[in-house]
Amino acid sequence: MSELIQELQREYGYSDYDIAKVKYVLASLFSEFSKLILFGALFGVLGYFYPFLFSIILLLFLRINIGGLHCKHYMSCLILTFLILYTSIMFLPNLITLSTTSIMFFSIICMVINFYIGPVASPFRPTPDSVLIKSCRNIGFVIIFTFIFFVSIFQNITVLNPYIQVGFWTIVLHTIQLVIAKILRKGGIY
Repeated sequence: MSELIQELQREYGYSDYDIAKVKYVLASLFSEFSKLILFGALFGVLGYFYPFLFSIILLLFLRINIGGLHCKHYMSCLILTFLILYTSIMFLPNLITLSTTSIMFFSIICMVINFYIGPVASPFRPTPDSVLIKSCRNIGFVIIFTFIFFVSIFQNITVLNPYIQVGFWTIVLHTIQLVIAKILRKGGIY
């Protein structure tokens, strides 16, 4: 690794700050991919691989654009992500099955909440400017709107109902953690 760093500095003139950014990006990528592999294997063994894929893709698009709670350490992030995934994939869909009308109604509420209070960026990142905030809000709105649109079209296809339930609970849990992050940010805790 140190040879690669020396090569980057010698060949491309990377400063120590540039090297620190490269290390951060590589560590972040490793962290995220390791969690994806770990959770994919876990939910695969439990028989929930495809609901996991649906939930994680939806969650990733929402988190990238709308943000939310961010943990300082790998283990706390791993635990928080597991709790959100487990709750949205296995716990809540098996505990509460909502009608399509209820799903669309509450998804619209979540869409509005995400639009008005998002994005909540990590405290470790620069504060986004107004153009980026508007763009992220619009993309988050479109993501949830697309989910609502697909629910309205595919509501009568029984095989898709588990995915609709998982998607809905993923959106709800994302919205809850976003609200918590916003409250903590306003209180100066986060």
